[in-house]
Amino acid sequence: MIHGSEQAVDTSVPSLARAYDHLLGGRANFAADRALARQWRERYPRAGELLDLSRTYVTACCARLSSDGIRQFIDVGSGLPTAPSLHTAVRPGTSQVVYVDRDPAVVAHARTLVPARSVSVMTGDLLEPEALLWALRSLVDLAQPACLVLALVIQALPDLGTARAVVDVLVRALAPGSHVILTAGGGAAGRLPDTVAGADLSAAEVAAFFAGLDVLPPGVEEGLLVRGTGRKPDNAGRR
Repeated sequence: MIHGSEQAVDTSVPSLARAYDHLLGGRANFAADRALARQWRERYPRAGELLDLSRTYVTACCARLSSDGIRQFIDVGSGLPTAPSLHTAVRPGTSQVVYVDRDPAVVAHARTLVPARSVSVMTGDLLEPEALLWALRSLVDLAQPACLVLALVIQALPDLGTARAVVDVLVRALAPGSHVILTAGGGAAGRLPDTVAGADLSAAEVAAFFAGLDVLPPGVEEGLLVRGTGRKPDNAGRR
């Protein structure tokens, strides 16, 4: 057992997040997780590539935003912070990173993998955005610009309408000058085990999540990974 802040991590029971960690080449996984990952490779042969593309895109964007002065990063549905991790991509000592996951076991394990100073890990559910925002207020200053990361999570929500509604609540709470990074699997090849059936997303569908934001060049890109980054205008409203 590995002991986290909230509960012990049962290494005999396979975990979605730890199996993803294995597919990404991380070390925070165990035999049961690796066995599960092997099963997934048979059904989703490009899952590892999709995860790697998303992680690389997110960390590159966050590194750039950190250099541009963003000091707060909120990764919702983060799983485990596998290398390359968000908190190592941003400026150490000057940035506050919050990892959010709905699985308490993942949160407990993640807390053993990150430095205590400037990195927080909390339990939160994207389907409960108001409660998530309330909990975040003790960790970040939502009156100041922040970067919200939604990497490969919207396809795990019940439907696109629900996904847009919960994302809209979060984006409304962000200060002007904040950024949103969003990735999703594109088409049948861009599937992961926790993807809701029928949720293959196009660039146009992902672009709808950036309504009211200034989408940064090169725009929403389509492929195995659909990805984009938007900035909340300084003069405000979320439409």
